[in-house]
Amino acid sequence: MKKNACFSVVLFLLAISITQAQHWYKGNLHTHSLWSDGDDYPEMIMDWYKANGYQFVGLSDHNIIQDVDKWVNVPRQPDRRRTFDRYLRTFGPDWVTYRKGQNDSLSVRLKQLHEYRNYFEEPGKFLILKSEEVSTGYQGKPIHMNVTNVKNLIRPLPGNSVADVMQNNIDMVVAQRRLTGQPMFPHINHPNFYYAIKAEDLMQLRYERFFEVFNGHHLVNNYGDSTHEGTEAMWDKINLHFLQQARPLMYGLGTDDSHNYYFFGPEFSNSGRSWVMVDAPELTPKSLVESMEAGRFYATSGVTLKQLPQMGNKLVVRVKTEPDVTYRIQFFGVRKGSTQAELLREVIDTAAIYALTDDVLLLRAKIISSKPKFNPFMPGDVETAWTQPIAQAIVPQQPAGVVPLMNAHAHNDYEQSRPLWDALDNGFTSVEADVHLIDDNLYVAHDRPTIKNPAATLENLYLKPLAERIRQNGGQVFPMYKGPFYLMIDAKTNADSTFNALMKVLQRYKSLIVGDRKGSAGVVSIVLSGNRPVAAMAKVKQPLMAIDGRPADLGKGYNAVLMPIISDSYPNQIRWRGKGDMPADEFQKLRQLVDQVHQQGKKLRLWASPEDPLVWAKLREAGVDFISTDQQVLVRDFLLKMSAGK
Repeated sequence: MKKNACFSVVLFLLAISITQAQHWYKGNLHTHSLWSDGDDYPEMIMDWYKANGYQFVGLSDHNIIQDVDKWVNVPRQPDRRRTFDRYLRTFGPDWVTYRKGQNDSLSVRLKQLHEYRNYFEEPGKFLILKSEEVSTGYQGKPIHMNVTNVKNLIRPLPGNSVADVMQNNIDMVVAQRRLTGQPMFPHINHPNFYYAIKAEDLMQLRYERFFEVFNGHHLVNNYGDSTHEGTEAMWDKINLHFLQQARPLMYGLGTDDSHNYYFFGPEFSNSGRSWVMVDAPELTPKSLVESMEAGRFYATSGVTLKQLPQMGNKLVVRVKTEPDVTYRIQFFGVRKGSTQAELLREVIDTAAIYALTDDVLLLRAKIISSKPKFNPFMPGDVETAWTQPIAQAIVPQQPAGVVPLMNAHAHNDYEQSRPLWDALDNGFTSVEADVHLIDDNLYVAHDRPTIKNPAATLENLYLKPLAERIRQNGGQVFPMYKGPFYLMIDAKTNADSTFNALMKVLQRYKSLIVGDRKGSAGVVSIVLSGNRPVAAMAKVKQPLMAIDGRPADLGKGYNAVLMPIISDSYPNQIRWRGKGDMPADEFQKLRQLVDQVHQQGKKLRLWASPEDPLVWAKLREAGVDFISTDQQVLVRDFLLKMSAGK
């Protein structure tokens, strides 16, 4: 008894310290207005959400962004005219732009986002996220996805299947994010809307991290029926499949999908039915996106939690209770060897804990209160919350028939759907990860992250998985492959401190690392790029890593062990972008650089080259050693065809 009491005290104190460090923001990511098929004005909608305790909202109308001139006609129906009268009365004639015409016609100019945003937004208190619902379909099946914090309008693309349509549009979001640098993410809306999307469709997706496990629209069939799965059952199936493929887990959202603001009931799509609670350092788009991508949120229709449930390999659920309300905490999971989720434990309490053990692969929690939901999705609904899942780390087996490609470099590899694993499955022998040193830990990200996500450290994302893959393959990255494998680390923070932190973490993996030590059996060459303390590294006898050089470093006496690669930006060397023939003088200039690099026993890499097979062919013809790419499958196919002489 004393032992249990002591454990409870420790758990309580730990939870209190975590709670104090967390900043919670309530938000809805799926909302409609008169910009598409909603029935109220954006300002009236924002006014409701802000007054009802929300800190952020994504106004996501169908296939439109609120940055164009748009007028709407107001029908003479009494309810539509009352809606206009409320709008005019709330914001006044100096704000509302409208015109009346013959036969009592009335039209209103809708305010663009930039015109009303400052009216509502307050730093740290309320934020409007620019969003879009990309709406399309396949053979009559509606396929919708939201894009949160979108920068430019995304026009929906078709496809050859339900999954293909989703993937084509997800790829557009990924491309826009890479091109603009703006953090954004897609999420799949209401998969059971007319039962258009099945779990098997969602299992095929790359780069998709979110879907709506609960949507407040009255036609979306969250709970399924006798012949269709509910969204929770779909969620578990998807995540088991993703886990087996070493994909990042799919996270579950709660949203309103509100369209109706003046008529209420089960036959209408109203506000306030479900939302997300996000633990983020600050109320900014970047911070919210990063926190959600790290799973630092939960979905709810009313139940509030005291802390982020995920604590390492445990789910720790502590409910913020209400008087006269009871709570059931259910833990769902998938056991090792099983192909489906099951209820692992249920407790009637306000706090519970469940840990991943060797026999549990996947775990999530659902908290069900006894409090009836006001204006519910379906009669009889009670307030509920859903935590995000956690899972065992799984190293997938190498697919058969992978051909190692000596000339393939995965630029910004961490931005792939499966960091490291996609590169290895495509035969890449060089991968690149940007790192930021924050509080003695090295986090992988293009820009400095706003949160410290343990899953995104260099060690957890690259070093540990590489060590396990090498163990699986009997000491090699690829079976029977004796050539070099490069892990290029692009230091984004201070050169000296980042180098020292790298040396510290690499000590734990030095048996894997190629070095100039006698008897070294390592197979991975660590190459430091970005902010490099070149002079300091040249003095270290066993630095555990080499230097990514620059053309200006040629001729300075750095040998090929210390500096095996010379890298530069493609535009620094070549203006040609693949249109027409490559100018002869540029090709000659490139050949001269290649010769200089090769004469010193080094390899040449050009980053930011056009993603074009015509350009890749010229680079290889000139002798450039690495094709640096984000398009791994295309480069794999290109290099395999080239090696086959096709």
